[in-house]
Amino acid sequence: MPTPIQCTVVTPNAIALEEKATYVSFEAWDGQVGVMPGTSPFLTRLGTGMLTVTSATGTTQQMLTDGGFAQMQGDSLTLLADSTVDISTIDVKQAAAMLADANQKAIASGTTSAAQRKSVERAQRVSQATVNAASQRANSRPGQRA
Repeated sequence: MPTPIQCTVVTPNAIALEEKATYVSFEAWDGQVGVMPGTSPFLTRLGTGMLTVTSATGTTQQMLTDGGFAQMQGDSLTLLADSTVDISTIDVKQAAAMLADANQKAIASGTTSAAQRKSVERAQRVSQATVNAASQRANSRPGQRA
């Protein structure tokens, strides 16, 4: 078995995760990225979406990331995330309400500046990713309420 990679997730406030991993997937600005031992070096901008880390012991941790950068160098993957949320803490109903609110703001009539539009679109992306994460968590644990 190849040597696991060191996966570190850092936010402006704390180190969110430090784990030896056999596989990591995350949402980059241009799509999903998968990383395994032996992956070539890269630097990319993070998008908004699910981060899944499969540890060397076989356990899986998932969190929602929003913005930042990811760098693979040698056997080390570092994600500098603007924010992270452990998906086990997401309430499905609250996430759906956030998405409904963001969508309502997007279709509200009136003049919207470019900065306001950007803020509304970001709220939609984050809310949709949160709903997706909560739904995925709920569907991956049959018989348990989310």
